[in-house]
Amino acid sequence: MSTIYLIRKRQLGDILWIDPIIRKLSSNYDKIIVHTKYNDLFLSMNYKNVIFKKNLNIFERIFSNIEKLLNTRFKYINLDDSYEHNPNIHLLHAYQKKANLPLEITYPIFNNFDNNIKTKLNINGKFFILHIESFSDKNYRNVYGVDWDIITKYINDLGYKVIQVGVSPTEINNTIKVSTTIYELISLIQESSYFIGIDSFPSHVAASIKIPSIIFFGAVNPEFRHFKSIFNGFLLSQQCEFAGCYHESKSKKLVSCKIVGDSGIPKCSTHSNEFVKKYIDNLLLLNKKI
Repeated sequence: MSTIYLIRKRQLGDILWIDPIIRKLSSNYDKIIVHTKYNDLFLSMNYKNVIFKKNLNIFERIFSNIEKLLNTRFKYINLDDSYEHNPNIHLLHAYQKKANLPLEITYPIFNNFDNNIKTKLNINGKFFILHIESFSDKNYRNVYGVDWDIITKYINDLGYKVIQVGVSPTEINNTIKVSTTIYELISLIQESSYFIGIDSFPSHVAASIKIPSIIFFGAVNPEFRHFKSIFNGFLLSQQCEFAGCYHESKSKKLVSCKIVGDSGIPKCSTHSNEFVKKYIDNLLLLNKKI
């Protein structure tokens, strides 16, 4: 029996993108052992020959480390740092190159949603998902210049509730804050009408499920995170003479805004209320759900 290990331990959004790799490998091997720290992420996905392990035993760790050191993939495909070493291509393509797979354009696929999630969370009616909570200390990963109380009121006036998700999000008026598990969050996004958020795990879930979305980017080039040809919505970043500077270094800890440094407000991440309203209108018009 042919068996292969696939490793991508951390970062929810990055782990989500291993789904296309798993799908491809599952047709080439009898068994795939996937090692991540967030196996719950794959509860909705149907894999018949895939085993998920949160921890590897001592022998598996030794052999996986040897293969990583030698940069081989006889038994272990370690995707950790694969994107960091190929920062100027799409995240998925970096994975595909590391796994020696053809470069394909696809999103992760979800199945078997919890259709009772709105009842469990006491939510009724049509709603937007809002996720603007950043876990990065980098200023270019945030959104500036937007009064979210005004934006959420604007959405309410259009006839939609706003469900704010996150671990500990900033208080925003006109929203309903909910706390969910990973699987509940995926189910909730699937039930939403629209999504607004930063480049994050929830935004990649929304894009994968084809929920019409507005996603904000700063120094990160959106074309290295999403596939515009099959993305439903708008990927927003403001013009900057150093656009995409995030991808110039293999060490993201060393990347700073070339204009304002680490503590100022980057122009690529600065928007306005009217700008956001315009794209909300365009999103609804594009999907004819007004």
